[in-house]
Amino acid sequence: MLLAKSSGESLGTHTSWCFEAARALLASLPVSKEEKKELESEVLLAVALHDVGKAASGFQRLLRGEEKDWGGKRHEVLSAALASSLSGVPTAVLFAILTHHKSLPSDGISALGSGCLLMEQIPLRSYVTPVWEEMVREWEENRGAFEQEWRAICGAVGREDLVVANWRFGEIALDSAWLNRTGGRRGQRKAIPFPQRWRASVVRGLTMAADHLGSAHRLPSPVPDLNRFRVLRHPVRPFQEATGSTEGSAILRAPTGSGKTEAALLWVQRNQCTNGRVFYVLPYTASINAMYLRLGPGRPPNQVGVFGAENVGILHSRASAALYSMLEADEDYRSRLDRQERARALGDLARELWFPVRVCTPHQILRYMLRGKGWEAMLAEFPNSCLVFDEVHAYDPRVVGLTLGAARVVGGWGARCLFLSATLPKFLERLIRQVLGEIPVIVPNEACARDREILDRKRHYLTTREGDLRSNLGEIVKGVGGGGSTLVVCNHVRTAQEVFGQLKAAIGDVVLLHSRFNQVDRNRIELLLSGNSLPKVLVSTQVIEVSLDIDFDRAFLEPAPIDALVQRMGRVNRAGKRDKAAEVVLFTGQVSQHHLYCKCDGGVHQTACRVGRSIERLRHIRNPVSEKDLVDAADEVYSDGYRQDERVRFEEGLNHPDIVDFEARLLAGAHQDWAEQVIESTDGTFEVLPRCLLKEYEVKCQQGLWIEANALMVPVREKSLSAVRGRLDSSGDPWIVNCPYSSTTGLDL
Repeated sequence: MLLAKSSGESLGTHTSWCFEAARALLASLPVSKEEKKELESEVLLAVALHDVGKAASGFQRLLRGEEKDWGGKRHEVLSAALASSLSGVPTAVLFAILTHHKSLPSDGISALGSGCLLMEQIPLRSYVTPVWEEMVREWEENRGAFEQEWRAICGAVGREDLVVANWRFGEIALDSAWLNRTGGRRGQRKAIPFPQRWRASVVRGLTMAADHLGSAHRLPSPVPDLNRFRVLRHPVRPFQEATGSTEGSAILRAPTGSGKTEAALLWVQRNQCTNGRVFYVLPYTASINAMYLRLGPGRPPNQVGVFGAENVGILHSRASAALYSMLEADEDYRSRLDRQERARALGDLARELWFPVRVCTPHQILRYMLRGKGWEAMLAEFPNSCLVFDEVHAYDPRVVGLTLGAARVVGGWGARCLFLSATLPKFLERLIRQVLGEIPVIVPNEACARDREILDRKRHYLTTREGDLRSNLGEIVKGVGGGGSTLVVCNHVRTAQEVFGQLKAAIGDVVLLHSRFNQVDRNRIELLLSGNSLPKVLVSTQVIEVSLDIDFDRAFLEPAPIDALVQRMGRVNRAGKRDKAAEVVLFTGQVSQHHLYCKCDGGVHQTACRVGRSIERLRHIRNPVSEKDLVDAADEVYSDGYRQDERVRFEEGLNHPDIVDFEARLLAGAHQDWAEQVIESTDGTFEVLPRCLLKEYEVKCQQGLWIEANALMVPVREKSLSAVRGRLDSSGDPWIVNCPYSSTTGLDL
């Protein structure tokens, strides 16, 4: 028996699994019947032939454990050469077979390393080398066994017409330009027309997806009609109804807690095409995790997700760790290793053509558009899809530009985009419409009683106070004495740690939350805050703006731009159901001399900067504050749009050449490693391990619990790390920082 896997799975069995996976994938594509039929003839043929080169005796010895390696020789090169001996095999099929594991041969400049095919192994135009002749000899040694296996494969995949194939080795029937990465006239991008490069990329992507799913023995389910799911639990508001009846791309601006998400889901139901995928995009992993639970599995034991766990995937850099934590309450797993394997499998499936609904960061969309690894999947998923960009105001200007550029490209493929926010500045609204056209803007209708109810809702009584948190601790302690729960939001981790320590000594029941906790402690704190009772005081940084659905009785805030302040205030009297407006105190100064949002010197912001303008505008706002008052204030503060440096970053993203010149720069069979750097440069966060947790980390690694081990790492901004260079060991993996860490206060730099 010829093997396809070192697990002992035969070549025939593996090919059959891949073939069934390919058929299921093809059935789920959001394309016309004619296009689907054309793709089917090519993809199924590519899948049937993709591993025939594995019959080589050296590769079989490798799979049986008789040899440690095969000298770097590639079975897919043999497969492509054998496929070339059949009559009428399309170019896209040969290309997909040849490149379904490795990318194009290196040009010596832009692509290096083990991820590339080697030209010396590829027979083109009688270009024969000793290593190729050796590969052929090894395959011929097993010709008889292969022909027997091939008859079984043809029967399993219903291609008896291929049984009598006259297998012979010659050159691979591809123009050499297909393997040329360079930008010259002999390179693929100049010599091969775009439609052919697109088609080859689609066939390659589907072949690879079928191979991955077939190897995992997983067959994707049909894409459901999302209209059969219940989105609303309450009577529909007029603005929700308007959103749900809008066909095509749109902008939605509605207050926090008004039912924005439900409106977006109604829009998805209206705009989903047959087999259309949905991408729900959020800027932060904490909000992505919460939205995944809301749309997918729900929050056990009582809440049920909108679309069900089987239809929703989560896609971000820490997805496996998030899933591992979510699965903790599930009693189906006998051990933590079982739970880890399930979390890993779900995370892997989210990167495949599997879940019809994905909740993800904008970086995941952009990684595809900039042709990062696995980018071909977007050619099957983005056409006729729905993309919801939530809280778009919170994106970095460069990411906003990249996102709008990507939206313009996928709009040409039939995709539809919805941009939504509670505080979308008018200038950003104008930029979106400049790029995507005069798409409708939906807002709550003041003329309708149920919409006016949310616009007129007065949840807060806002007071601005001179000084900072440190000089007003007595007032905070006095406010806490009034009962209920109090939120204190700081702009810096160090300030939050200092304020926490002083309030803890004075009050006792105080909890701290910021970005320099490891995932273990952050999960524990967030679980505590999502319970039935809140602590007397939560001291937090701006992480509170995007994570939890919590509801405090009062708040004390350090200064920030108005959109950030609105998000912080949204965690106070969230539902607006208290007897009177909740007290919110905004200080004009901050404790730290370093300003996150502007370049002011000293502790008090200048009125010319965005933070200063926010303070000045809110100083004169009417109390109690309505939602409309906050929206109007945000528009006034951002009336000038992006600052000069922000505008430059926005334009760089919008005019990125790989997006603007998508067709001219598309290179089939290759990905761009630097795409990760382009996107991650907007973050600048590193993960470090506190030395005091090193022993625990090593124990978990020895136990094979790599998710739990990685959950001990602490994210730290690059600028913050510069202050501890002498205490940072970056010589190994992971990086070790010799700074105090506790589960109560986090990492102290």
